[in-house]
Amino acid sequence: MRPRQSHPPHPWSGTGASPSEVCSVLAQLLRDEDGDLARSLGSNQAAVRGMDALVARHKVGPYLKQRLARSPVLPALLSETRARIEAAAERQKGMAARSLAALEDVGAALDGAGVPFLLVKGLEMAQRLFGGVTHRGFWDLDVLVREGDRERASRVLESRGFTRVSSVFLSERLAATFVHAFDFAREDCSLDLHWSLSRLPGVRPDTEGLFARAEWIRLGGRRVRVLALEDELHFVLISVFADIQRGALRLQSFVDLFALLRDQPDLDWSGFFDRRRAEGTDRVCRAILRLFLSALGLEGRFKALREVIGPRTPAEAIDSVVEPSTLEWRAKRWASGYLPVSPAFALAWWSVSLPFRVAGSHPRFRRRVQDAAASRS
Repeated sequence: MRPRQSHPPHPWSGTGASPSEVCSVLAQLLRDEDGDLARSLGSNQAAVRGMDALVARHKVGPYLKQRLARSPVLPALLSETRARIEAAAERQKGMAARSLAALEDVGAALDGAGVPFLLVKGLEMAQRLFGGVTHRGFWDLDVLVREGDRERASRVLESRGFTRVSSVFLSERLAATFVHAFDFAREDCSLDLHWSLSRLPGVRPDTEGLFARAEWIRLGGRRVRVLALEDELHFVLISVFADIQRGALRLQSFVDLFALLRDQPDLDWSGFFDRRRAEGTDRVCRAILRLFLSALGLEGRFKALREVIGPRTPAEAIDSVVEPSTLEWRAKRWASGYLPVSPAFALAWWSVSLPFRVAGSHPRFRRRVQDAAASRS
């Protein structure tokens, strides 16, 4: 039996490192400046703090296990940081094995029930973007279905021993209009059931188009459908936006963005933003891409993108949106300026949706798997 997991620690609170220190270390890693970073780790406490926080809180341990295998950075790390990387990589092996087994089980059950699904995020991104299911940090399995299949998919998951741990305010159907996923769990695996890429005021993700453009990959012994790379990029961008609003951005998402941009060097950015405009996420995507390039100094690597997204994000703004949760209001104020609705509409939407969102995601209201399963029996 797998022990019940505690809620992941906040990515920024109590690390002793500022956002700029952590971003600086990650920037050198993504720009392949290993020699410079190794020297900084030997003489600069800011770099040491930034690297330790990056590994301890931002899910990059499995990625760094592969990235630093033959790098001069590895011997320059504190022994504690090296131990964190090894421990994270070892945990990820177990997580990947459990997730692959759960995918085989859940995939067969959904197929048998005639519920089309896409595998999204952790497992498939690890394989597609980083070359192996153990090379990216993730905590659960993520499955996307059409909104009309949500209830049927939930029943399929429950038939395979999963319990919905997300609590529901008033009714499940009403809650589903304000949240984009419910969390499920059983003793061996956690699973997020998505029916939309996002629930943000004024945002209209084209879920049907995601299924029409989906691609096939092989994971373990199963072929599964996954998002097209452009749709994956869109999903990560709006996920980062949502994480910033919650004051909970983990920089593994910036590593994901780097890999997605690297793998689509000829993306038609004009067409990309036209398609996002139709979904209400054009300004959101531009804001996150500006933040990403500016925070990590990657404008030179992605010149075509830099030319179409406008001026860089000022350093003080970067710190204000990637801040610890005690200053979360700054991030919310920044994000509100990029939503496709008026401030008054956004405030009203957030106010009405608050009890549904809190019930669905706040740790205090999450149901324990054993308790929820007992209530059904």
